[in-house]
Amino acid sequence: MIQLPSGKEITIISKPSLDSKVVSLRVVSSKLAQEFVDHFEFGNKQLFVDCDEDTLLEIDPNVKEENKRLLWESGHLKFTADDWMSFQETIPPLSPFLAQDLSGKDLMLAWGKKESLLSAVDSGLGTYFSRSRNGKWVKGEESGHLQNLSAIYVHSNPFFIQYVTGQIGAACHTGYYSCFFRELGPNDTISFVYSNKVGA
Repeated sequence: MIQLPSGKEITIISKPSLDSKVVSLRVVSSKLAQEFVDHFEFGNKQLFVDCDEDTLLEIDPNVKEENKRLLWESGHLKFTADDWMSFQETIPPLSPFLAQDLSGKDLMLAWGKKESLLSAVDSGLGTYFSRSRNGKWVKGEESGHLQNLSAIYVHSNPFFIQYVTGQIGAACHTGYYSCFFRELGPNDTISFVYSNKVGA
């Protein structure tokens, strides 16, 4: 049995298959997220929860591609200089940043700022904003479990960033390859996706 954090916004990621780079996202209240879990159609879809229990991953074959733009790929900006400058004015103060590996598997959902994205574009490393440290956070800068970016996509409605990355080691601070290491089932059942932690 999981207990979604009350009074906190919950992110719901939806995609048609586990290894799809087609993805949509919405941020809802904890009450709405709990209702989503309570009425989930487990016979037709799959549902995973992340390590902090504030992000849900729904696998629904009916999910369709959302509009997204390729911002950066293999070290090169794909926007024109003018588009890039005007785009920077539209970046929200804080927004979801989703990291997927090269196969399309979801690794983690964190939050980022304009500075996080600018740093990622410059460095090619998965970069976020750490609310606990109140500053820029390069994933793996201390553990060595870096995210070497292959591509960065920008989604609108709602705005979020999609990193495609070669993950070194574990994306999750618990030691699992992905933060989505638990699958939820009917009657409050939980199964673990990975038999071992990275390096175990």
